[in-house]
Amino acid sequence: MKIAIIAAIGKNRVIGNDGKIPWHISDDLKRFKKLTSGHAILMGRKTFESLGRQLANRRNVVITSRTMPGLESYRSIPEALNALANEEKIFVIGGGQIYAELLDRADELFLTMVDKEVDGDTFFPPYEELVITKFKLTNKEEQDGYTFMDYRKV
Repeated sequence: MKIAIIAAIGKNRVIGNDGKIPWHISDDLKRFKKLTSGHAILMGRKTFESLGRQLANRRNVVITSRTMPGLESYRSIPEALNALANEEKIFVIGGGQIYAELLDRADELFLTMVDKEVDGDTFFPPYEELVITKFKLTNKEEQDGYTFMDYRKV
């Protein structure tokens, strides 16, 4: 199983504010859908609640200590990863705590670097050293106001 992290990150590493993404980038949403469709997605409870529903054409898996009827959920990351062991690739889609716990184990990073600082209460963990020492940049697409950057573990 490959672990892929996908995130949109502001210049100050903000990824969320009050349960919402602090920007709307249509191309980023299209890229997210294209990359994650047909794969399992792993997220924390707050990320799931911010989505408001399960995402179609994906195995939605949530880490939570709460009981959530009708939803595949686990109390811990190891428990979820064990349940996902037969998946070819899983995408970690948030939030900050889940990213922090799985960043060192990721095989791929699909990052959208948003070219602005925004107020927020949820942050992507420090990753800069990792992309220099343990990952190789495989794709970079500069857009107006943001850049798609894809990395693979060396």
